[in-house]
Amino acid sequence: MKVKEALLYLQEALLEVEDPVSARSSALIILAHFLKTSPLNVFLYPEEEIPDEELKKILEKRLTFKPLPYILKEAYFYGRAFYVEEGVLIPRPETETIISAFLETGIQEGPILELGCGSGVISVTLLLECPKLIAFAVDISEKAIEVTRKNAYLHRVYDRLFLIRGNWFTPLKKAPFFKAILSNPPYISLEEWKTLDREVRDFEPKEALLAGPSGREFHENLLENAPFYLQEGGFLIFEMGYNQASTILTLAREYNYEFKFYKDLLNIERCALMWKNRKDT
Repeated sequence: MKVKEALLYLQEALLEVEDPVSARSSALIILAHFLKTSPLNVFLYPEEEIPDEELKKILEKRLTFKPLPYILKEAYFYGRAFYVEEGVLIPRPETETIISAFLETGIQEGPILELGCGSGVISVTLLLECPKLIAFAVDISEKAIEVTRKNAYLHRVYDRLFLIRGNWFTPLKKAPFFKAILSNPPYISLEEWKTLDREVRDFEPKEALLAGPSGREFHENLLENAPFYLQEGGFLIFEMGYNQASTILTLAREYNYEFKFYKDLLNIERCALMWKNRKDT
């Protein structure tokens, strides 16, 4: 099947599990996978042949609601392809606000810490954007550590990334060592968990999504403990849920942080950048 035919075929078939815009996007991602190019370049190869049987196998899996990145073992983040597999959270565009917030701090070198690294896209991306940075990445999941390591080698930053298996701050020495702490923590409440899309709830790791009854449990942990590990003038940067800005604002004031929120592409306040004035540290 030629690319131009496969695009129409996939778009129509994917409407069973996706809306029209998402179906077109997924079709382009699938074809890009076969062509070993980016989705934007698919249109440059209209006559290229795509193997029918392999295409149909991918489609069959997607029609069970299995997320496409798990099928292709690939996801894009900040314009780059990363390896992913079941057992780690799929990178999402809104998490790119963490990258934007960090780059705005002006930090170019020295140690940073990522808590809950998942597939490692945050740490690896920052190491690529800032060649003098050193990153430490912590995750309790052995699978997450393995996938992060694979992405560090894939993007050739493994010599500046140190992986630690453990639960949040637990394996770290309590000392003001890091210039920034970054995290995309679990922030889904028990009530929200029940309403998640099937492909998220049934396939992605629950421990990477569900925070607890309120959804703010990990955020509170970050705000309470980060000052013990940050250098003077250091920054805490983390993602939050679409409806959590007011909660995070309250927590920031409770723990005496200055803060700035960043909006994602849907104009939702999605990321918090926090710091403490010298008198508060």
